[in-house]
Amino acid sequence: MMELFDMGKYNFYVWGSVAVFFIAMLADYISVSRKHKQIKRLIKAKGKRQRNQSANRRNNRDTNP
Repeated sequence: MMELFDMGKYNFYVWGSVAVFFIAMLADYISVSRKHKQIKRLIKAKGKRQRNQSANRRNNRDTNP
């Protein structure tokens, strides 16, 4: 089993590359999840704004004959 992990004189290069790959994947995951949360907040805020605007229009229509 250890032969599978032993890369000989290329050990540092191979495992360093694997580490860089996983760090990049983790950074990408974090970036995407933050962007996802930001977009969800923006959609929620836009929905609230639209609901408030339509409620204000209804109120103005009801009070102004």
